[in-house]
Amino acid sequence: MCNKEHSTVSCSRVAVKEVGSDRPFDHHFMVEDKVKEIVTPQALNKMFELDFSEKPDDKKQGHSQEDKKFLKIVSEGIQRTDDGHYEIPLPFRSRDVCFPGNKEQVLQRAYWLKRKLKKNSAFYEDYVKFMADIITKGYARKVPPDHLNAVTNKVWYIPHHGVYHSRKPEKIRVVFDCSARFNGTLLNDQLFPGPDQTNCLVGVLTRFRQEPVAFIGDIEATFNQVRVPEYHRDFLRFLWWPDGDLSRDLEEYQMNLHLFGAVSSPSCSNFALRRAADDAENHVGRETADVLRKNFYVDDCLHSEESQEAAVQRISSVRSACAAGGFKLGKFVSNRREVLVTIPQEERAQDVITLDLTTDHLPIERALGVQ
Repeated sequence: MCNKEHSTVSCSRVAVKEVGSDRPFDHHFMVEDKVKEIVTPQALNKMFELDFSEKPDDKKQGHSQEDKKFLKIVSEGIQRTDDGHYEIPLPFRSRDVCFPGNKEQVLQRAYWLKRKLKKNSAFYEDYVKFMADIITKGYARKVPPDHLNAVTNKVWYIPHHGVYHSRKPEKIRVVFDCSARFNGTLLNDQLFPGPDQTNCLVGVLTRFRQEPVAFIGDIEATFNQVRVPEYHRDFLRFLWWPDGDLSRDLEEYQMNLHLFGAVSSPSCSNFALRRAADDAENHVGRETADVLRKNFYVDDCLHSEESQEAAVQRISSVRSACAAGGFKLGKFVSNRREVLVTIPQEERAQDVITLDLTTDHLPIERALGVQ
């Protein structure tokens, strides 16, 4: 029963009490009506805070010694490249990391891959297209001739293979196997994974539902936007046929960025996105910077505003902050047509690109897998 005059809630608590008996398996129960409690709105809010906790203090939990070493490495080593991307060194556990020469093992894996590519023309075409794409975009490059003769124990070769998306059978991803082991050594064992800086899923979804005008965006190839400095790229070498021509000799290439599959990549990517928020705050304001800090779950941005005008402005400023850090935010969807109209067609999510926003119904979108 709510007492509006005092802004309190009166609650009756009923307790069920078991009363024993001398005879086995013979028990009686009695109901006791407890004294009414007065529950204030403040107490009620406190109860919900405990059930859905995402206090600021939760994000300031003590880091482990390994986490502190990771943060020291990336904080001291992060730089901006000429094209605006962040460059973060690989967070190696040892300052003088050494690897056994695994080129022969990776050569053997390449020959197995070659047989598979020859047997399946569709797989071959998809694989070659993927590799050409990462080279064209600058994610990978051929090892410069003057770098080919690097010190043996300062080079690591990564085997790769192709897999198809379970829900998109036409889309291939070439996976670089950072967990491939040789002589008891693998790349992932040599790297600090870093602290988990991913925002709380419940918190992101709760904030997303706060206001009536909502939008979702996605960062394109998040890990690929965070570069690795030149002096660490020899640890990310791989073998490939020039132009995908299997009749030619294999040549050495190297990745220029933090790999999907490296144990440290999620933390490095998250660190770079938060640094982008810090660096852009003076330009875009605290509220927009906080969207980058609090309203991203990995590479997905979920945010809501009170009005359509505010949502349009926020999308523009968030995109600007992301772009300044080398992150391209796109694949937008919103629950308001008026918001979608302001977004270039090529920057909208696939399901709404071809919609006639004046007549067609907006599709139901899943947010982080929740519909």
